[in-house]
Amino acid sequence: MVKPSSLMSALLNHERRRPRHPAQQRPPLLTPAQSRMLVRVGFQVPGLLIAIIASLVLVTLVSANSELTGTLGAIAGMWFAVHQVPLSISGTSLGVVPLLPTIVLMVVVARSVYRVSTEVSTRRELGSIFAAAVLGPLLVTAVALAVATDASAAIGLSSPNAFHAFAWVAGVHATAAAIGVVTGSWDSLGLAPRVPIWVGEVVRPTMRAAMVLIAGGAAITLAAMVASWSTMEMLLDAGNGFVGFLGLTVLSILYLPNVVLGTSAVSVGSAAHVGEASVSLFHTAAGPLPPLPVLAVLPEGSAQTAWFLMLVVPITAAVMFGRDCARRTVDVHHAMSSVWLGAAVLGILAAVGGVAAGGNLGTFGTVEVTAWSFGLLAFAWLAVVGSLAAAVTAWRGGSKHDEPLPVKTERSSEQPVLTPRAQSADAQSADAQQPADAQSADVPPVVQEGHALDAEIIDVPEDVDVPTIAPEPDTTASAAVDVVEAEVVDLAVPPTSDVEEPVEGKSTEDLPVEPVDRSD
Repeated sequence: MVKPSSLMSALLNHERRRPRHPAQQRPPLLTPAQSRMLVRVGFQVPGLLIAIIASLVLVTLVSANSELTGTLGAIAGMWFAVHQVPLSISGTSLGVVPLLPTIVLMVVVARSVYRVSTEVSTRRELGSIFAAAVLGPLLVTAVALAVATDASAAIGLSSPNAFHAFAWVAGVHATAAAIGVVTGSWDSLGLAPRVPIWVGEVVRPTMRAAMVLIAGGAAITLAAMVASWSTMEMLLDAGNGFVGFLGLTVLSILYLPNVVLGTSAVSVGSAAHVGEASVSLFHTAAGPLPPLPVLAVLPEGSAQTAWFLMLVVPITAAVMFGRDCARRTVDVHHAMSSVWLGAAVLGILAAVGGVAAGGNLGTFGTVEVTAWSFGLLAFAWLAVVGSLAAAVTAWRGGSKHDEPLPVKTERSSEQPVLTPRAQSADAQSADAQQPADAQSADVPPVVQEGHALDAEIIDVPEDVDVPTIAPEPDTTASAAVDVVEAEVVDLAVPPTSDVEEPVEGKSTEDLPVEPVDRSD
């Protein structure tokens, strides 16, 4: 009978002798290099932005001889302002935020993501880059919300709505990161063959039309500033010193894109409102305005008939847009599709820009551009006028695919024109046809200076009439000098033949090469 202790020891020994298979190690989810890259993408731009904001806040507080108690709260508030998050300071709502810092931030984010996207080639890595570019700023936003809540008692800054804060920050960074990822991986992922040609060709005309609309609004704004320069000087002098003058100037520059968007909206037929004051092509209304020098561009009188000249801006943009689409697409049908697609995209962008340019301004009321009319009118101008311009351009043969092929012209002469290099090749082929036994290797080669050809000195009998050939014009003066190895060979002359020596100074290549009968 087997004892239980011995049975247990046998089982343990068998368990020890059982071979163990090494565990298969899974590859890590992220390599150290990829982790560092994602951290850099997620926190490099937000860290740089926080550093710039902190420097500006400290310089402003020190120049104003103010205490540094609410420094962190001011930094958090400026972080929200850069991302278009509405703020509330001492019970006053501030929803009109400058667009210039937001535009610069989006450009920097898009460029940084573009540089990183060109170094990867898989969709998983591109998705990680996009997620890092969005999640990093969201984490900074969560910290800023906590700081704003803590500093609300010191500086009167109320913590903004968390949903609005996260939505605006995510929207700004997601848009910029998407642009960077798509442009950086357009070729590596093979997206170009999957997109129809006419869709890809509509991007550049759409961007050009948008630039024309913005440039037109900027030109009108500049003309209005020159016309109201005295009012601007009066508002700048109200700053009471250099610090106030500098602050008002900086604020005017930061709010300049908002004003340009409002001017563009007015040029297409929409309206812009600053509290009770409003401006359009057909009607103006007066009202109290904040003492910001850039707002001096608003007219002080009623609408004028000359204001309809501003319609030149959308008409010019639409004509250029239609012509570009007709020249880049395959036929008129694709041109029309490109025009309507680009017009719809520009209409949506105009409406979004109108929403971002406005907001609440405390006791002054609401500053806004009528976003729905701005987008609808921009779409209508570009779609209708652009379609007409595209149809006319396609009808006149403006499409690049309909251009006639170049017609080859034939030479009137039957003989081809030989260049000096071709003449040299012909001379070499003629020499190769001479009998090999007629050449002598005792004569050293002679290389002519400048331009040399293969030539032979031949014996011409006295009874042979050598015609006089007029020398051809020297074509080697304007051509490149080619040095070709040449060998002057004297043919073996029979002792019975009486020949005449070649005339000095006459080129032997001008003499016709004729076979000599040596049977005598």
